[in-house]
This record gives sequence, C-alpha cells and structure tokens, in this order.
Amino acid sequence: MADHWRLGWEPLSLERWHRDGRQRQDHGLRLVLEDPSGRRGWGEMGPLPERQGRGADPCHGEHLQVLQNQLEHLGPLAGRACLEQWLVHMVRQHPCTSFALGSALWSLEPCHPGAPMTIGADAGDHGIGKNPWPTVGLLPAGAPALRALKRGIGKGWRFWKWKIGAQSWHEERPLLWELLALLEPVDGQLRLDANGRLAVAELPYWLEAATDPRISWLEQPLAPTDPHLNRLLHRSARPGLLLALDESLTHVDQVEELLQNPPISQPLLVLKPSQLGDPRRIAQLLGTWPGRSVISTGFEGSLGRAVVVDLARLAAAGGSPAPGLGQRAD
Repeated sequence: MADHWRLGWEPLSLERWHRDGRQRQDHGLRLVLEDPSGRRGWGEMGPLPERQGRGADPCHGEHLQVLQNQLEHLGPLAGRACLEQWLVHMVRQHPCTSFALGSALWSLEPCHPGAPMTIGADAGDHGIGKNPWPTVGLLPAGAPALRALKRGIGKGWRFWKWKIGAQSWHEERPLLWELLALLEPVDGQLRLDANGRLAVAELPYWLEAATDPRISWLEQPLAPTDPHLNRLLHRSARPGLLLALDESLTHVDQVEELLQNPPISQPLLVLKPSQLGDPRRIAQLLGTWPGRSVISTGFEGSLGRAVVVDLARLAAAGGSPAPGLGQRAD
C-alpha cells in the first residue's frame, strides 16, 4: 500500500470524424490515479489536434511527470491538496488534462453529489439509448444531409444537428428548406452548427433563417476571434432567434464567467466537458445555473464518454435540451 498518491498514464488511440464524414485516428492519454489506500480512478485526456498545436495538453505527458514528481514527496492530505490546487491553477493551460484528472478523482468519490458511475480501465460506453432523452442525429454538410435525415426519420429520430458553412448561403439555402420540409410532418427540430465558418456577409441570411420555429438554435456562427461575434452577442437577439456558443468556450473558468455574466443575447452554452476541465466543477455549474447549457461530446473514447453521459444526465435533470450526444444515421 502506498503512502502517497500515484499518477500514471499510457497512450490512448481515439477515433474521430472529419467534417465531411471521414474517420481519422488521433491520440490521447489514459490516466490512472491511485490514492494512498490503493484505490484507482481513471480518466481520459483527448485534446483536439488544433489545441495541441497551441501547446495545450501535450500527449508526451511531461506536464504529468512534473505533477507526479511532486506527489512522490507529499503525504496523503498534502497530496490531495496538491491535486486540487493543480486543477484550479492549470485548467486554463491544460483543460483536457484537468478533465482526465478530475474524472479520476470523481470516480474515487462514489458518494459525491451527482457522481458518475464507477469508471474503470475497461469502461465501455454507457449506451445512449438507455438515457431519458431523444437521439440527436448528426447530419453531414451539403447534400448528403438529405439522405441521412431520411434514414434517421425512418428510425424515429426527431432532433438533428446540421453542419453549415461548408458552402455558400446560395447553395445551402435550398438544402435548408428541404430539410425543414422533411422535418415538418414529424414535428422535428434542427440545430444549425456553423463551427465559426459563416462569412460575415452571409450572416444576416442565417440569422433570419434561424428564427424559424423548427430551428432550435444557431451555434457558433462566427469564429471566436471575429469581432463581429462579440458585437452580435452583445445586442438583443431578434424574436425567435437563439444563439449558442461552442468553439468560443476553451476552459471551465470561462464557462463560469459567462454563466455569471451572460451577454445581452443570452446565448446557450454548448459544453464539451472533455475539452473544458474538471467534470466535478462542471456538475456544480449545471446545478447552479440549470437549463443554461447543453452537454456535448468532443470525440471521446469510452472513459471520457462515460463521464460526459453522466454530466448530460445532470443537465437533462435541470431542464437542458436533449444533449449533443449525437449519432450518425448511416
């Protein structure tokens, strides 16, 4: 039995999808945290490639080695305090590692309010179909969205997320009307996700289109660094329009700031916990500001997915819309 906390990690292969529907292989780390009594908690670190390019959450694990070296010289209580301090001070620099480490600590606290199921190294997906929310179907960009929507409607799916901005408004407008026409008979809802790719000149067309009652919200219409986005968020939204933020959110500190002091447009926050930080803290925010956020996946493996699904349960209990744990119809 150890007299201090131990931290270990190993490479983790992750499958992710390109915008055009092709699959790719990425890499992360699987973390194991052993407490002084010998119990183990597990977590998953899977930074998006663009974040690694900015130096956040390196998959070589050198930042974890620094933390492990500190733990080796600390007793049980001091070691726990070291871990918690790391999570507070390093979340902006290493949000994905914070998610993994926080997940491991959360799994060691089964009595923690809202704690997830015990997660082990061999954890599998918590099957989406077992949860009390409808499936959100993922539609590819462009014309293939029509075929995917028809297949999903045949499966009984009624909520959809469509990637827009891959083509011009002139090209995507007729596709949008066709999608909405297919959803009309089944009382379906469509979420528009631009991933920050809309041209400023075309933004007014999409803002007007998103007031359609069959459209739930317009997500991340402009890039986080685009000054037009800030101006859009800080003016009153037109009736029937709901904006949402996704790529603008980079760590849980920022999420809390937006929940405490939201811009005038009151955007919905689409949270990808595996990219934001400690899931225990995200659970607290969901309880403090119910219905203000939607939990979404960020291309996790089984360990990360299990935690995301448990957070989605907490969000759903607080009145959030169906989480973005989407499935493909193909």
